[in-house]
Amino acid sequence: MISARRPSTSVGYVPHGLELERPFDRRRFPRYAAMRAMVFDVVSGWDNHEVIVLSPRADVTMWVDAPPDRKIVVDMPDAFLDESAGFRRSLRGVARWIGGEVRRPVLDYHRAVERLLERADAVVCSTDEQAGRIARHNANVHPILDLHGELECVLPVIHATEGLDIVWEGLTATLPAVQLVLPALRAMADRVDVRLHLVTDVVAPRYMNRFLVSRTEDVVSDWGIEIRLHQWSIDTLTEVARGCDLAIVPVDLTDPMALGKPENRMRIFWRLGLPVVASASPANVRAASLAGLGDRVLCSTADDWRRTLESLHARPEDRLAIATAGRETALTVYSEESLAQRWDRLFESL
Repeated sequence: MISARRPSTSVGYVPHGLELERPFDRRRFPRYAAMRAMVFDVVSGWDNHEVIVLSPRADVTMWVDAPPDRKIVVDMPDAFLDESAGFRRSLRGVARWIGGEVRRPVLDYHRAVERLLERADAVVCSTDEQAGRIARHNANVHPILDLHGELECVLPVIHATEGLDIVWEGLTATLPAVQLVLPALRAMADRVDVRLHLVTDVVAPRYMNRFLVSRTEDVVSDWGIEIRLHQWSIDTLTEVARGCDLAIVPVDLTDPMALGKPENRMRIFWRLGLPVVASASPANVRAASLAGLGDRVLCSTADDWRRTLESLHARPEDRLAIATAGRETALTVYSEESLAQRWDRLFESL
């Protein structure tokens, strides 16, 4: 096994949240550091640190000017470079300046990120597809999925109920993708007691994760099916998953940035003992193949969602078999140690 490189001076980390309680901080570099007993400091600058790992909240306008003797590692797990041109992208740099995340407004934030990638000594991403895009700006790219050791490993079970309890989890910003499944759920609700459990923030900003706070209850009030909202926490997610029959991971396949998302949510629900039905994004297709599930759990159209959900509702033995295969894949192919070794190789490359 490769041993993680431990610099003679301490490693610095620019976090997503100062308390290291955000999912990003719990599942990426800090989690790896804990696994390898690697000491690091939460920092806002580069003084006295040989290696600095940057979360997506780092100020791109500052870190691009880091001294050349500082080793900069950029962790960018979302397909940011694939974001379509438009209103949201054009305002991102100004929004980050207003939110205090960058020291000056940036009119072309997309290019500012590219410049930081070019300055970096290594870049971490989540998928091979992202790595190919980032490689145009940096040759030292490492695709590494989230570490999920904080989540309990749950044995799959079949619930003896006539209805169907379905769970989704994620940030409120990704709730619009769930609407892709609504036609199928409404059609089923005419014959079956369908309950959709949303594990997310019950109050959250609606725009760019920082502006115009709204209640999630109001956002989903007109969805036309029974919704049960749960404030996101590890314990709540685990508890809700235990009471559900399956999980959904919808992705807008027309959105290049969403299309580049990794298979982390499939892995989360597999670890929690649930069968997962997901949109046929490249990462989800890859995960389903690794689990030996082929296209049985993948959807590209509204009809796909309806047929797949109806079939799994009618065949609980299929739900159990799919959940079992997924859990085994999560614990072997996607094991914590195999992912930690990818971080090992990153530090060896510096």
